[in-house]
Amino acid sequence: MAGPHRKISAASARAHTRKSKRGFLSKIAIVVLVGFLAWGYRAIQPPPSKICGSRDGPPITAPRIKLRDGRYLAYEEFGVPKTEAKYKIIFVHGFDGCRYQTLPVSPDVLEEMGVYLVSYDRPGYGESDPDPNHSVKRKALDIEEFADRLQLGTKFYVIGFSMGGHSVWSCLKYIPHRIAGGALIAPVVNYWWPSFPTNLSREAYNKQLLQDQWALRVAHYAPWLTYWWMTQKWFPSSSVASKDPRVLTSPDMELIHKLRDLNTCSQGYSRQQGAYVSIHQDMNIGFGSWEFNPMDLDNPFPNGEASVHLWQGDDDGLVPVSLQRYVSEKLPWVHYHEIRGAGHLFIFRDVMLAQIAIVGLVGVVAWVYQAIKPPPPKICGSRNGPPVTATRIKLRDGRYLAYKELGVPKERAKHKIIYVHGFDQCRLDALPVTMDLLEELDAYFVAIDRPGYGQSDPNPRQSVKSKALEVEDLADGLQLGPKFYVIGFSMGGQHIWSCLKYIPHRLAGATLLAPVVNYWWPGFPAKLSNEAYYQQFVQDQWMLRVAHYLPWLTYWWMTQKWFPASSVEADDPKLYNAHDRSLSDKYQNLPHEDEVRQQGEYECLNRDVIIGFGSWDFDPMDLKNPFPNNDGAVHLWQGDEDGFVPVLLQNYIAKKLPWIQYHEIRGAGHQFVCDNNFVDAIMRALLLGKKPTNLSVV
Repeated sequence: MAGPHRKISAASARAHTRKSKRGFLSKIAIVVLVGFLAWGYRAIQPPPSKICGSRDGPPITAPRIKLRDGRYLAYEEFGVPKTEAKYKIIFVHGFDGCRYQTLPVSPDVLEEMGVYLVSYDRPGYGESDPDPNHSVKRKALDIEEFADRLQLGTKFYVIGFSMGGHSVWSCLKYIPHRIAGGALIAPVVNYWWPSFPTNLSREAYNKQLLQDQWALRVAHYAPWLTYWWMTQKWFPSSSVASKDPRVLTSPDMELIHKLRDLNTCSQGYSRQQGAYVSIHQDMNIGFGSWEFNPMDLDNPFPNGEASVHLWQGDDDGLVPVSLQRYVSEKLPWVHYHEIRGAGHLFIFRDVMLAQIAIVGLVGVVAWVYQAIKPPPPKICGSRNGPPVTATRIKLRDGRYLAYKELGVPKERAKHKIIYVHGFDQCRLDALPVTMDLLEELDAYFVAIDRPGYGQSDPNPRQSVKSKALEVEDLADGLQLGPKFYVIGFSMGGQHIWSCLKYIPHRLAGATLLAPVVNYWWPGFPAKLSNEAYYQQFVQDQWMLRVAHYLPWLTYWWMTQKWFPASSVEADDPKLYNAHDRSLSDKYQNLPHEDEVRQQGEYECLNRDVIIGFGSWDFDPMDLKNPFPNNDGAVHLWQGDEDGFVPVLLQNYIAKKLPWIQYHEIRGAGHQFVCDNNFVDAIMRALLLGKKPTNLSVV
């Protein structure tokens, strides 16, 4: 018998329906969540790597060496056989590179220096096996074992480019006893190294492209997400990995075509075993939490038996130069070389820089090998030196300056002038002012041999400041009175800048004639100085770089035979314009030329470029008017076709220093000072304040 029917209210029915729906939705949510997590897990899991030589992996084409843990490292050798080498260098390539991405050094240079250079594929790149336990420390241990397997001996050199610089830092930390010297070339910095001031690292970090900031964040804070981040398509990941040209500055863009011509690594080859085991793992370790802070490292060579060099371009779009400068300040034992106008790829700009890097790295030993240390000077009047035939005066420090006097006697002269000659000249190359003009102007004129030139003693402590102090000492020794005029031609113009800085109270007036400029004066805009710098012959660019960044190498550079050194020293005719050539009989093949360098080239020519193009104690463009009451004047004369001194830099100086009376001569080269038509105008402008009327060679 059926029971009574139960009535179910509408409200109860609706509640039951809601519970059923909620249960169903919960199950759906759980399924979706599980599915999402499963998808997410699969998405973040990198695929297995394709090991070279395995069944499905790329073929082995490179020589390889087996490490203790069973992994293989592929490598490429260059230079002389290691059994004959004097220097054995291990090169570590950069991000997304391989063993072919090495220094573009010519075989002749490697052979000449006795260098064995070996470059290897870092783990996971090219044909080297991945390292699932890779770490910062293992970078050094891999290199040490690699060197031992190759039997490179107890000590060897290491050079690291870009991300390869991390391997060099690791070597300096963990195996410094095995290192004969180290070089870091545009080494990538880790923004999370604890020594960086927060504001400095944040400022540098925020200058990177936004997508790169996020790629670095993921690598640092969530390395397990790196593979997914670098392969997802929702938004851009790493511009470096995708070869986005926006990350390159103009100097690097100009080099891209060269890199295509070099035997460098294609993206497919460097990542052929898998992107995760190469570039992704590189990012995770390089920008992860390091076991040590490079800026806490002690000098591994406290006795100066070796050196560490760091090379950086100041226009690098990948590695902030501000952080590199900070690293160099924290580690004063690192030899820091900043290259003006260079990007990240400067090492490939041309072969010379790579060769300089190698020479700089092995420099301490190379001094003995290649006679980098200059010979002692042959002091005039010494036992083995040239005879003294000139009039000389003894300075306070015991040195002698040779000089030649012209004009009226100084005792009755109204105007007393000290003339400073140019590069590779002496007192006998003075401004060709006539005796008649000097008498008319009532002027006494004395021309000196600068230290180390002609018959003036070298000054081993010579500096920009000492130039002015020597002029003052000479003036006092000759009793020229409280004030005198100074004229400087070419490199002699740097004496005049020094006088305007350090002894302006002693000057009655000053003239700079085609004064040589220093491309590293900070007052120059980088773009302008770079433009002028690259107008010079390539060999002169390198001569200036050596003098500025590696002054201790200057003597070797100026005497080596591997490649041209200085076109100025060689007196290359291409430096002269038509006006210069018309005056050549007045400055070439003169009878006193042998006297100029007779005490040794290092004491005259080499010191000239080292000081002239080194780091100055002041910037001439910061100078104040030494004659605010118009009781004197400063003149600057420049030819607009000067092949030695860029006129565009001289124009800039004149604009920055409006108190200088600037005279630009149309159609004139560097040697306009030999033209009697201009000599008269130069002298009258300085002594009488007469404005020149003809500023053209035509």
